[in-house]
Amino acid sequence: MIVSVVAFALAYSAKAHSADNPVALMSGSSNHWYQVPSEDTVTFTTEYGDVVIALNPSLAPKHVERFKALIKSGFYDKQYFYRVVDGFVAQAGSNDTHDKEKIAPALLADIPAEFTRPLSHAASVVETRDMFAPKTGFLDGFAVGIDEERGEMWGLHCPGTVAFARNSEKDTASTEFYIVIGQAPRHLDRNMSVVGRVVSGMPALQKLPRGDAKYGGVIQEVTDSSKIGRALVHNDNHPSYYIQKPEHDEYLSRTNTGKTLDNPFFHDKVYAPRPIDICYYKTKATLTP
Repeated sequence: MIVSVVAFALAYSAKAHSADNPVALMSGSSNHWYQVPSEDTVTFTTEYGDVVIALNPSLAPKHVERFKALIKSGFYDKQYFYRVVDGFVAQAGSNDTHDKEKIAPALLADIPAEFTRPLSHAASVVETRDMFAPKTGFLDGFAVGIDEERGEMWGLHCPGTVAFARNSEKDTASTEFYIVIGQAPRHLDRNMSVVGRVVSGMPALQKLPRGDAKYGGVIQEVTDSSKIGRALVHNDNHPSYYIQKPEHDEYLSRTNTGKTLDNPFFHDKVYAPRPIDICYYKTKATLTP
């Protein structure tokens, strides 16, 4: 019974502070929030609810530009999440179902890969013992890998990460995108062009129909349950989304507990302090900081 109560309390706390159930988070300086510009916020409507994505041009400027151009053109309207792999990704776009003669060639052209970017002075290091990168942290609340010696950073494949799909050749991304819906597939880091993260709507994505594993997760007969009703880029009339920066008091407290296990719930602390997984300790997103 006690375990159930503790589990419920932890789950309730996580839900209460999410953008899907926006309430004010623990107090912190206004400087500890990143306000996502309206023009870098997009919504995809689905049968199960809206999916709101915050984009970060600093991670992959050409891909972000293409993504917004495709949305504004109506490219994704009435299309589908046609490949959904349980515990992995939900992929969407046209899957070669568009009449390409009716689409501007510039919107279909391959985009040079943007797997890594020059390291920004605004990137903050949180963990120095990550399994897949020299260091991990955040750029304006977006999870990034950091290599100070190379002067590089790159978007991480955490749950909710949005990136462009491609063929085996690296410069072949054009229109298709995917959203990570399961355990972080970090083996894709530095090999895909990450454009942003979901700030609201993960429950809707989790309800999407799954594809059969023998077809690589591609749904053989898509229905309205997989359909994107409409995609749109926000304007100033839409409410602003905010993402925590890792300097926020609530985030510092949460990660400190994760590292030191300094909480009455934990009894075995033999391996503390221990490294934390950035993808598990993500910064929170909200409408009401």
